[in-house]
Amino acid sequence: MAVAKVKKALVDFAKGEKDRAIVLKGDWGTGKTHLWKKVVLESRGSFHKRNYSYVSLFGLNSLKDLKKSIYENKVYRERAHIASDESSFEENLKDISGRFAGWMRKGSSLFNDASAFGVKGIAPIVESLQFLRVTDTLICLDDFERKGSGLHDREILGLISLLVESKNCRVVMLLNDGEVSKGDFISYHEKVFDYELTFAPSIDEAVGLIFGGEDELHPVIARNSAKLKISNIRLLKKIDYFVGLLKPILRDADSKVVEQALHVLPLAVLVIYGGGSNKVDIDFMQNYEGGLTGYLPYADEPSDAEKEELAELEAKIEYLESYGFHHCDDFDKAIIDLVKKGYADEDALKLLVEKFYDKIRLTYELSLYHKAWDVYRSSFHVNDKEVFKAFDEVLSVTLQRLNLFQLGQVSTLYESLGKESEVHAAVDEYFSTVMLKSDLKSEDDHFQWPKNEYVLKRLDSYFNSLKTVREVQDIVIEAIGGAGLRSQDLILELGGKTESEFLDFLNSYNCSDLNDILKMCLDCGESRHPELEVQQAEHRIFLNVYNSLLTISESSIVNKSRTAPHISRYQKVYETLLRTTREAESPTA
Repeated sequence: MAVAKVKKALVDFAKGEKDRAIVLKGDWGTGKTHLWKKVVLESRGSFHKRNYSYVSLFGLNSLKDLKKSIYENKVYRERAHIASDESSFEENLKDISGRFAGWMRKGSSLFNDASAFGVKGIAPIVESLQFLRVTDTLICLDDFERKGSGLHDREILGLISLLVESKNCRVVMLLNDGEVSKGDFISYHEKVFDYELTFAPSIDEAVGLIFGGEDELHPVIARNSAKLKISNIRLLKKIDYFVGLLKPILRDADSKVVEQALHVLPLAVLVIYGGGSNKVDIDFMQNYEGGLTGYLPYADEPSDAEKEELAELEAKIEYLESYGFHHCDDFDKAIIDLVKKGYADEDALKLLVEKFYDKIRLTYELSLYHKAWDVYRSSFHVNDKEVFKAFDEVLSVTLQRLNLFQLGQVSTLYESLGKESEVHAAVDEYFSTVMLKSDLKSEDDHFQWPKNEYVLKRLDSYFNSLKTVREVQDIVIEAIGGAGLRSQDLILELGGKTESEFLDFLNSYNCSDLNDILKMCLDCGESRHPELEVQQAEHRIFLNVYNSLLTISESSIVNKSRTAPHISRYQKVYETLLRTTREAESPTA
């Protein structure tokens, strides 16, 4: 049933002449309580009943507890939207005190009998008086599924019948559909309740329940929540809570910053609080750099386990990309951290404000780059001064924010305009500042590689500065501890070692993974890598290890036995490679 129809039915129930008991049911988190409270807020003044009581059955363990809770939560209908508090307690106390005083003046025999037992004798009378005063009341019972084990279904149903039939009350029970499948409730509920309303809002309806107000941020956050297919009201209310926290911070922000904040927020709430059905986990989201960036490549013929892992990875990427989340930057991470905490403390808000202003600066500085290109490309006007001014501002203000591809574009333009010295000085500054703090290790780590020759020359120098001479042991331990010899860089580095270096390593190594290392290196002999340089490096690794094993096998009887399986297993590969190598080295006829 559509939200509007269910809401109208609830209003009719609350305002109608006839006392009834009804059920409002729906899946967990669909917003039954939220909808009911909305009806109370908007229609309380015209309720047919003079009083109202909302009771959560959570933890209630006896019928006595339930009766007491109905009384203690009873308020006048005008105050039905406000939780019972000290003032409502005082009203109920005055009410029962007046009733109790009347009994005393009349000299009730019941009171006289009970007074002989002291305070303990009076308590049951007070409880009876409390429930006697529960009349002319609209009662909402919630959290039936979470009641205590001592409170039985039949007791609750019997009390509801009593309230409706004998005490001028009407009752609505909020029930999670499908969570009650057996017991007295199923057996007898049709005899107690007049009818059931099923609440199953669509995604758009659920989003509209929370974000249907006049807040200027609600249309954007509603659109993003709907795109993520969030229909759980608890999640939507949590999103709205964080929107309220962010609103003062975003008040004067650039529209793009606001857009990004409201884009990542519902995704973060869904991933962190959405439960086990989430398509991605928070660690994946926080570390996402776009596509398969940062993930090790798979072999040409991956195993079944690797295929399954790759499929899961691609599904996560597809989910984030389809939502429009292409990578996680520092501003996104600050919002995620705020959501992970679940509340806003001073430190979290301070960090968010810092990231927020960083984002504003970043947005402004990168806008200078795009504006400069707009000035250059948008016309054939004679506006050289304007063009140079725009790009000079890029080099002076935005330089630290440019990526290598953007730096290369500006460099190529300046060189074509005869301003090599100015732009080369800027490139040198970039490499002495930005690249000094960079963790770039290879071309594969960067999305778009620059084409400008001067920038490429500086990159060569940069990569050369990173090179350190490592021992064979350091390289193989890195490989065996990771994905093996799949990285071209590792293959080329290890392929540059001599047979003597491999022999020294194998003679000195003492660890249980020795056979795994030997297999990893000897398997290189069967490689058919498409790149000749890499293939030759793998073959050198094989030959150096195999020759080292031949040498070691002659050192002792035990070593002959140790090396025999490896020598025998790869003998044909060795002979083939040896013959191929000799043929390649011999002069052609």
